[in-house]
Amino acid sequence: MINFTDAERAWHSEMLGLAVDEEGREVLVGVTMEETEFYVTHIRKRTCGDRDRNPVNRTRFLELHEKHEIARLQILEAENYVRRENPPLQ
Repeated sequence: MINFTDAERAWHSEMLGLAVDEEGREVLVGVTMEETEFYVTHIRKRTCGDRDRNPVNRTRFLELHEKHEIARLQILEAENYVRRENPPLQ
């Protein structure tokens, strides 16, 4: 199970990128726990200068990134719709 740092949690929360899976674990939206672990570990390694040259890992990371971003953008779109349909009272 991945333990997000406070900075990671703050970033992903701000970007509406966190969810809780069916087992109550914190994951990135749109991906499983195992996929979240791979994705976050890959980013952490890259941040430290460890460029994974394995093309299989690179392809998997990009696929997970797209999967996560699509789910995140769908959440943003739904939130935007709700705000447009229910404007604040003035």
